[in-house]
Amino acid sequence: MGRKYGRAMDRATAEAAVRFGFAHSTRTVDLSFFGGEPLLEKDLLLHTADYALAWQRDQAPGKPLRLFVTTNGLGLDEAFLQEARRRGLIVSLSLDGHGRGHDLTRTLPEGGGSFAALEPKFPAILAVFPWIEVLVTVTPRNLPFLGEGVEKLYACGFRNFIVGPNYEEAWEEPALQRLEEEYRRLASFYEARFRDGHYIYLSLFDTKIAAHTRTRGEICSCCDKNDGEIAVAPSGNIYPCLRFVKEDADHALVLGTLATGLDRKKRAKLMLEAGREWPECLECAFRGRCFHYCTAVNFKVTGRFNQPPAVLCRQEQAAIRCADEVAARLHAAGNPLFHERFYRK
Repeated sequence: MGRKYGRAMDRATAEAAVRFGFAHSTRTVDLSFFGGEPLLEKDLLLHTADYALAWQRDQAPGKPLRLFVTTNGLGLDEAFLQEARRRGLIVSLSLDGHGRGHDLTRTLPEGGGSFAALEPKFPAILAVFPWIEVLVTVTPRNLPFLGEGVEKLYACGFRNFIVGPNYEEAWEEPALQRLEEEYRRLASFYEARFRDGHYIYLSLFDTKIAAHTRTRGEICSCCDKNDGEIAVAPSGNIYPCLRFVKEDADHALVLGTLATGLDRKKRAKLMLEAGREWPECLECAFRGRCFHYCTAVNFKVTGRFNQPPAVLCRQEQAAIRCADEVAARLHAAGNPLFHERFYRK
């Protein structure tokens, strides 16, 4: 939902999407609101959440339901935060750093960065959602501020960080080298929090360590390759992933509509293509711990569902090296927080 593509979803389509989700889910129903900026449609978002909760109660009482929304934060206020908490809506916040690092990639329609408008909201956000996930998108523009940005956001009270590069931007060799430098700075900060006995979650390292200590640590739970996600556009068209939702001019990736149903043969063909391991990945030492399986990233950059872009390989290798170095030191030191997180049964 939202207006990223100049069009808002109507209530009938939103309600039909909820019913479709319940009808086709064999496990937990995860209903995620996306845009654009989904809080541009607060009333529709809350109505749809209520509709889903009522449908679960009356039509599918045995099926778990989770509600998610990711927002740039500009529309967050005390009223919405309380409404979200009352419904069990899990809110994630897009913050591409602190101050200038954020402002380089998150600008206001009238110009200028948005961080000054967001920072005063932090205490209210953390009061309602103290463990809120912060989504940090890294580009060559804001890269020099990455380590500093996470450290300052941690000082503000945030503890859970999902960090990932924008692979669709042009990453030249100097930027890739700087990326590893920033990852090493983050690794030092991450390790220090464990040694101090203070909680931090940093996806760059947590997912890589978990993929080593637990066999299912790096399996994607939502992407279409694992038969877990569909996305519904405002038109009612069905896509394999929210990253593929467009203005509906290109129907190559449309897997059906809410009115006609899911084209299972087309979906199976896509999943078959995505599941073919790229030849260069077969012998890679990092296989099984790498994000190379994201069909959306692969397709958008390389035009193939199963071919990872070169920048993804470099970024993943840097993250895994840093994670392994930190993990080796914390394991050797017998760090209790480290062992509790990664080795508990």
